[in-house]
Amino acid sequence: MVKFTKPKFYITTPIYYVNDVPHIGHAYTTIAADILARWKRSSGYDVFFLTGTDEHGLKIQRAAERACEKPKQFVDALVKKWRAIFDKLNISYDDWVRTTDPKHEKTVQEIIKKINSNGDIYRGKYKGEYCVGCEKYLVEDEIVGGLCKIHKKPVEHLEEETYFFKMSKYAGKLAELYKKNPQLIQPKGKLEEIRHRILTEGLKDLSITRTMFDWGVPFPLDKKYVVYVWIDALTNYISALGWPQGEKFKKFWPADVHLMAKDILWFHTVLWHSMLLSAGIELPKVVFAHGWWTVEGEKMSKSLGNVVDPVKMIDSYGADSFRYYIFREIPFGEDGDFSERALITRINTDLANSLGNLVSRTLTLIEKFSKGKIPKPGKQNVEELDLNIAFDDKFRHASAHLEKFEFHHALDKIWEFIAAANKYVNDEKPWELAKTKGEHLPTVLYNCAEALRIISALICPFMPETAEKIAEQLGIKEVPKLTGLKWGGLKPGIKVKKGKILFEKIEETEMAKHEKKQDFPQLHIRVGKILEVEDFKEAKKPMYKVKADFGPAGVKWTFAGLKPYFSKAQLKGKLILGLLNLAPKKIADFESQFLTLAAVHSAKEKEHVELLTVKKSKAGDLVYVEGEKPEIKSIKQITMEDFIKVGIKPDNKGRVLHFGKPLKTDKEEIKVGRHKEAIIR
Repeated sequence: MVKFTKPKFYITTPIYYVNDVPHIGHAYTTIAADILARWKRSSGYDVFFLTGTDEHGLKIQRAAERACEKPKQFVDALVKKWRAIFDKLNISYDDWVRTTDPKHEKTVQEIIKKINSNGDIYRGKYKGEYCVGCEKYLVEDEIVGGLCKIHKKPVEHLEEETYFFKMSKYAGKLAELYKKNPQLIQPKGKLEEIRHRILTEGLKDLSITRTMFDWGVPFPLDKKYVVYVWIDALTNYISALGWPQGEKFKKFWPADVHLMAKDILWFHTVLWHSMLLSAGIELPKVVFAHGWWTVEGEKMSKSLGNVVDPVKMIDSYGADSFRYYIFREIPFGEDGDFSERALITRINTDLANSLGNLVSRTLTLIEKFSKGKIPKPGKQNVEELDLNIAFDDKFRHASAHLEKFEFHHALDKIWEFIAAANKYVNDEKPWELAKTKGEHLPTVLYNCAEALRIISALICPFMPETAEKIAEQLGIKEVPKLTGLKWGGLKPGIKVKKGKILFEKIEETEMAKHEKKQDFPQLHIRVGKILEVEDFKEAKKPMYKVKADFGPAGVKWTFAGLKPYFSKAQLKGKLILGLLNLAPKKIADFESQFLTLAAVHSAKEKEHVELLTVKKSKAGDLVYVEGEKPEIKSIKQITMEDFIKVGIKPDNKGRVLHFGKPLKTDKEEIKVGRHKEAIIR
């Protein structure tokens, strides 16, 4: 019997269909898996990280024919491009599976035989509407006007003799499994969605062979057929491990987590789990589906020309900046909006100001006041102990967040430690200690350098290049591992090697190039005077009901999440700005009639909310962009997404602008006090 001394961790991405150019969605899944794999490796786990390419199917065969190439020749060239892009993204995969690998094809045939031996495959006839893009027969609600709802292309009516998999047999068992083991499908909302669909719609048997093309794995029970591409693709998770007798299979299966986008969750749960149950193979521990990315509020589309190319982002801003942004910006599992301007803002604030500045000034101080060598620390005061405690706390919480796939919270905790290190430098003022030849100076310089060593270990899974640069500049051979990471591991006497600035700030003029101007007149904003404020007891979150007078637009009510930030007395009588043409929302039968505009600052210590108010204007006054006063009669109702796309932002002086023009009434410009990193919403 083989014994394994290290805990194991097996993580997978979906295998990607090669007949497409990698976009941000592919990068998002793969970088997420890479972060988790790197974190686990650094924490002492024996990790197997699998990714790869899905290379069979009618879509590939037709594309190869159009290119006047054999399918294998066609996919070989595409796989090289995919692997090159993953190298640019710094993906540390352990194996790359291809569905054209002979080992994989053999495993597909073996699992078909295994399922058949359990009585779960039979021959029958199938007819229906087929989408080549989806590589599946569509049900009625997946077709609109004769077009596939997803690919917007005509479906093909097909009739064929086929072999079916008795998926319906496992409906009850799956529903019960999902009820008893809610961790199997995450996030929680996706579990409920899948389980509800099974309970309300049931499961139909699945056609698992095709005859209309031959570019696929030969079906082992009847050579006239090839295996349905999803049966082929899903089997990669065990074929790469050498199922059924391979040592890797014995060691790493079941998978600890399958990662994917939400549109293929059904296949990775209902179909894959049914196959595994039929074959008598243990189910993976977690299937996690993340959300989709939009771009500046719009769905990504080739026709719109707004598909985010990860290679372009890396070439413009570097792999680490891109990796950091997409996992700091939104909760993993939810939909997110990609904004190049927001990426640049993160580079300027989080990376250049917070991290880069800490590295630069620490090494400069050591070069200037310690002959370029890590000094030997003396007695540790309360301030040093506080920094040590901050490290333990943030490390522990970051680890806990990653166990729950909360990448953004993990990064929050790491950046809170970076903030603590910056505060330590500012409070201890080593440049002042140097003037007085204070005995505590070596201790302060040592702790600053030790904080950088710790930071390099914490950020390495997210930003491996940056972590390596910090370690190199500190003069240490490699980035420290997370396992056994403790304060005080940096050896005195090491010579530092200050290098180039880690992150160059991007100027405001450059940022402006990435703005996409929207028509401002679609917004109907007026000054409103708050008349009444009541507790909204029916709301699940702390909220107020707010009544305001908007002059000629009338008296209106809304609900607002202002309760944590303002008392009723602070709000009553205030002159606020209200967006009046926003589509109403309901909570407990109470309908909003306007949106109270505020500047929200996601500061490191806590979120700060500042209402947009006026001093010289009166209730009912119109708010507009200078030179663009709207015709109120022509304004239509809008959504929150429409409002976000408009792009209202404060500048560094607190003036609220729309592409360089001030937001104002006839009597004054609109301003905010705390303007750094503020979002208007």
